[in-house]
Amino acid sequence: MSLKITRAALMGAVGSFALLSATSATAQTTNSTTAAPAEEKEAETIVVRGIRPIADSERAALQVQRNSPSLVAVVSADSIGQLPDQNIAFAVGRLPGVGIERDQGQARYVNLRGTPNTWTTIAFDGINVVSPEGRSSRFDNIPSVLAAQVVVTKAITPDMSGDTVAGNVNVRTRSAFDYPGFKFNAKLSGGIMALGGGAEVDTSFVLSNRFMDDKLGVLVQASLYSRDQVTDNWETDPYVTGGGNTDRRPGWEDRRWAREYENKPYRLTRGNISYSGRVDYRLNDTTKLHFSSIFTNFTDVELRSNYIFRLDNGATATGTAACPTTAAPQTNSGAFDICNGNTPNQGTVYGAQITSNFNSLDYEQSIWTNTLGADFSFAGWDATARLNYTESIDALDAPGLPNFASPALPTGSANTPANLAAVLADRPTVTYFLGNDNFNTVQLFRTVPTISGTSVVRARGERIFSIDQFPQTFLNISSRDAQDETTAVTGRFDATRDFNFFGGETTVKLGGLFTDRTKESFSTVFTTTAQQIAAAGRAPITYNDIAIDRAYLGDLRLGYAFRYHGKTRVDTLAAELKAANIGSFADQSANLYKVTENIVAGYAMATYKQDWGNVVFGVRAERTKNTGQALVNLNPASSTSVPVTVKTEAEDTLFFPSAHVNIDLNDEMKLRFGVTTGASRPDFDDLRPNFVINDTTQSISGGNPDAGPEKSVGLDAYFEWYQKNDGYFMVGAFYKDIKDVLFTQTDVFGRTDLDITGFARSGYSLSTIRNGGKGYLSGFEIAFSQRAEKWVEDAGLPDFLGGFGVSANATFTDSEVEVPSVANTYSNPTNAALFPAFVPVRKIKLPGTSESLYNISLIYEKYNLSARLTYQFRTAWGQSVGAYGVANGKIVPVTNGDVFWDDDNEMDLSIRYELNKNVEYFFDAVNLTDQQAIRYGDSRAFPIEGETFGRRYIMGVRINF
Repeated sequence: MSLKITRAALMGAVGSFALLSATSATAQTTNSTTAAPAEEKEAETIVVRGIRPIADSERAALQVQRNSPSLVAVVSADSIGQLPDQNIAFAVGRLPGVGIERDQGQARYVNLRGTPNTWTTIAFDGINVVSPEGRSSRFDNIPSVLAAQVVVTKAITPDMSGDTVAGNVNVRTRSAFDYPGFKFNAKLSGGIMALGGGAEVDTSFVLSNRFMDDKLGVLVQASLYSRDQVTDNWETDPYVTGGGNTDRRPGWEDRRWAREYENKPYRLTRGNISYSGRVDYRLNDTTKLHFSSIFTNFTDVELRSNYIFRLDNGATATGTAACPTTAAPQTNSGAFDICNGNTPNQGTVYGAQITSNFNSLDYEQSIWTNTLGADFSFAGWDATARLNYTESIDALDAPGLPNFASPALPTGSANTPANLAAVLADRPTVTYFLGNDNFNTVQLFRTVPTISGTSVVRARGERIFSIDQFPQTFLNISSRDAQDETTAVTGRFDATRDFNFFGGETTVKLGGLFTDRTKESFSTVFTTTAQQIAAAGRAPITYNDIAIDRAYLGDLRLGYAFRYHGKTRVDTLAAELKAANIGSFADQSANLYKVTENIVAGYAMATYKQDWGNVVFGVRAERTKNTGQALVNLNPASSTSVPVTVKTEAEDTLFFPSAHVNIDLNDEMKLRFGVTTGASRPDFDDLRPNFVINDTTQSISGGNPDAGPEKSVGLDAYFEWYQKNDGYFMVGAFYKDIKDVLFTQTDVFGRTDLDITGFARSGYSLSTIRNGGKGYLSGFEIAFSQRAEKWVEDAGLPDFLGGFGVSANATFTDSEVEVPSVANTYSNPTNAALFPAFVPVRKIKLPGTSESLYNISLIYEKYNLSARLTYQFRTAWGQSVGAYGVANGKIVPVTNGDVFWDDDNEMDLSIRYELNKNVEYFFDAVNLTDQQAIRYGDSRAFPIEGETFGRRYIMGVRINF
């Protein structure tokens, strides 16, 4: 049975629905001055068919999207007030054009329409904030419970910050006035990680009410999330073309040898807590005040047993001639040598070195943002004013970092056959199998040395299945306290007023903004070596001092057994040595800096309205001033040199014009056209004036205070169809012209700031980030959403079929950017034709660009049951740009080259059952595909990392009053 009511009655009665919260927040979220569609102005009959949280959420999101003056995509909270995902990155990951980058299987960064993650900004209630990590906006530290709605703006308007190339993700937080009165909802859930059996906990609550005849609204919120996780990880990193300077036999430029192979069995506990509160006070119909405070804290307690098998240790030059007919006795390690049967993919290294680090890491990121706001009217203008203070902290503490290694090869006079044979007997012979991402591994054997005159012949002995069979010597242990702190004060003022120009209503909007940001980096490292322990009279440290007896928790075919290290043991050992002052503090001057950014902006825009739609146009001007301060050791060759403070300053003013045309073809269909401009500024640590000087090589490395913003001009053309039966269809194309793209390059330093007596350094080479690349980004988006209910009713089919629905979208992207010419590592003046001095300009895809991105959700909602099976897929995308050289006329990677993440797919299942209007049970199954995440260098044939995380299963209850 269907209940027919008017829209007006529905809007007054069903306040707990997400439709109401989205409607009340439309103007605030989108800064829209567009009039509501004609059908919104009159009561109309609609049909309510029970509680359908997914449908409610999509309807609310589409309403905001439809009314927006520019191109946006929206995720709205469902009828219980909860987004379906744990963090904001998960929540927006199903929207068209949004690609997700994961860390440890958890959604972290956003690639918006194929762009680098640094080109997307993040805001809370319209105020841009800097992520603790910097310009790379992280979303895994923002729990979804904070949001009533998330708006992804793909084409910005002048009232938004111009400091973006891709777009902006605005998190609209909750207000007590989103609800008709008292509101309480809570979630309590627990689950298990299939890999390792760790526990997962996710709890939250929202409590709000109105007081003083609905003039005062108060809302508080809190959440707690935690999961104990095991990650299986292997790495082959880096690959080295020609084995560095080792392999120079014919064809070496086509051979990329692995310098090392390593396993990193992770054990980690990730957590997130958040608290927020908001107070709203409405003096009258036109004057409103509010204050909000949000705190969110992300923690990552990580234990990593990192075993590194150095395949290059002891490698010797193989010569330049072809292999001899008869193989010589194996008197060296055999690394990078094709003459003993080795290839880059498979081979044997005799007497390889094992280096091991057993890290104990305590990473933490927090955002604390506070906003005081006022909405008011004066002299015919409607105005808003906001004052915000935000503090972001990125703490990279490491309570204990112990390092061990196989016995070192003898050198100098100690390098006798007897001594060498003794060391080799304690080091493994390693057989490696690389190039197959499902089976990149090693096998360990005894090394059998035989003295033959002045040489030692090496042979492979019995297979060894425990790494403890090979002794490892303690090298050192460090503890690190490190923190980056960013503070920002932001104020903005916006005012709108309606006028009649050229026979139509025009809304004029004016405003300004100032932001003053400061980022400071602090770091201390205390290190204790084996020699310092001996000098202090303490017993030597062995792995037994930190090891624990616990079975391997992962599933990776390691080829050997090992013992985990214990966090308490590692942390206690490091703390005791530091307290006893056994060791010393390392010079951290190269990691200390302070960078400020001051932005003053103003804009003017207008929305010209006609019966057929509207035109939004205007311009924004932004003046940005950066200063930098850092410590630099101007005389690194002197042990008594004291670092000095270096200060820098830079300033620019940019203008960002934009125009949007929104055409209502009819009551359901809409055309959008847009022209936008934007810029993405260098990250703070890229602007730092830290420099490391090497007078021997006449080279400098560090930040670049002169780096400028990356700029773009964008075009958008989209068709949207908002169907009355809750269906939706969208198709559109976009194009961005890009210039001044930042790349790490080497060029002449060109400054005298670092000159001292005897050293004129302006002519030194500087390796740093620089502007220089140009290119384009183009793409095509399509989205479709439909429920079967209306079709089932019209066809007279069984009622249960009406619960089915589908939501799908796809994005196809292409990009190209030029990587500037750099000096050639393999330069040979005697054969400049094949080994030139410079590498020519390369053309690559932008980091973050996937050629294809798909999302599809199969939905069923009926009889109080709501279920969704979601599949996400994206093709490979670039993560970073690497170094290349020209060897024998071919452009080849020096090490890994450009690094890519391979195709990624994930399937998730969510089932919810509403017991009554106050209680709902749910079950989620996450990462059902459990695909191995693969990174590779330059081409798929050279995988450098593989990780698996396992499936996750969570169940719980939601309570709603």
